[in-house]
This record gives sequence, structure tokens and C-alpha cells, in this order.
Amino acid sequence: MMGVVLPVVLVILTVLTALVVMQVRRATVDERLAGYTREAIMLDSATQTVLRWCEWRVTTAPMETVIATSVPGKAAWLDSDNWKDTNSMNFTGVSLPGVTGDPICVIEDATCELMPPISTDGKKGSACNTGLDERWRKFRITARVQTAAPDLPGGTRTLFAQSELRLYTD
Repeated sequence: MMGVVLPVVLVILTVLTALVVMQVRRATVDERLAGYTREAIMLDSATQTVLRWCEWRVTTAPMETVIATSVPGKAAWLDSDNWKDTNSMNFTGVSLPGVTGDPICVIEDATCELMPPISTDGKKGSACNTGLDERWRKFRITARVQTAAPDLPGGTRTLFAQSELRLYTD
């Protein structure tokens, strides 16, 4: 019995130390996951806010809204030229939590995607689809926000959100 106490105590201390080290590592991983989740929710909220601003702009003045140019067969928001100030709605100087760059929207006229007949009064428009009442409009809105991301190559995390509006303009 004389020489057993020391090895038993050392084994117990080793096991306790290993448990403490594992808990510290787990807490560090949990903190990282919480940080990523917090950032994702913050960026999603910012993107949704920008998307609502752009929807409001299109709803209040659909004919005076800046419309992005699109190449047939390619979505306007995929064309990098449309993210420049001339083809987009840029919110310069607006600060949103977690967003490092200026929030921006690309608005695309997608009226040609509407399928006739929409109008029951027989009015025919000169739009892409025959039989389409020219007062019906469809807009595709894509919002983009960016934040610094040192963990990514290029150092920028980008989040997009998209919606479609169908309006009856008169």
C-alpha cells in the first residue's frame, strides 16, 4: 500500500487535466460557431433590409427606377458590369451593422417572363409576349452586401438576396 498512492493521484490528475483541456477546446469551437452564426444572421438582416429598400423604390416609382442591362440568356445580377453605379442602385454612405462596403441593388426588368393572358379587358401590349397588358410589369431585384472576411481568400464575404415584384402600373 505504501507506493500506490502516488501513481493513483498522478493518474487522477492526468485524467482531470485532459478533461479540462477538452472542455476548453470545446468552448473555443463553440465560440467560433456562435461568431459565424451571429455574422450570418447580421449579414442576412442587412441584405434583407437593402432588398426592402429597393422594393420600396421600385414600388413607388417603377418607371423612373434604374434598370440593369441584361444579356439574353444571362441573369443581370451575374454580370459584373451591372454592379457599377450606372446600372445599379447604390446606397453610398449608408452604414449597416457588420457591412463594410456600400449596400447595392441590381434591378432587372423581367416583364418578358410574364405569361399572357393577364388582363381581362382585352388590352394588348407591345411587350415581349403577345396578349400582355402593357401595364403589368415584373422586376427582379437582387441586393448585395459585403463584409471583411480575413478567413477567406480575397478577404471579402458577399451575401445576396433576391425577390421579384409584379406590379400593375397605371
